[in-house]
Amino acid sequence: MDAQGPPVRSVDDSDHIVATVEAVKNNLQQILNTRQGSSESSPDMGLIDFNDATGGSTDFALKIAKNIKDTIQTYEYRVRIKDVVFIPTPERPLDLNFKMTGVLSIQHKAEIVTIELMLDGLNKQYRVL
Repeated sequence: MDAQGPPVRSVDDSDHIVATVEAVKNNLQQILNTRQGSSESSPDMGLIDFNDATGGSTDFALKIAKNIKDTIQTYEYRVRIKDVVFIPTPERPLDLNFKMTGVLSIQHKAEIVTIELMLDGLNKQYRVL
């Protein structure tokens, strides 16, 4: 019988980075698809219900971008948001696209990240790309 037990598998740094980025993206998708007031334990979590948040004016998109930034700053501690920018896509008028840039803390290091977000105009759900 081996007293040492099973071998310990070490995780490569790049695997850890990929896993962390995927975990953050999954959390962002959860947060962005939560509407304020829908969580009893945290009623401020999520985005404001913009109701018809597709195909709107640039001012409306800027308000959504600000709400996205504020929400992520509050509920995803691993990311410090630098900017959320509305990206017009005339070929897909029902969708709203945003590009988020920020700093992701991974293993005590700051990594600059860019994440694309899309509000799908058909099902009214955010997708983190």
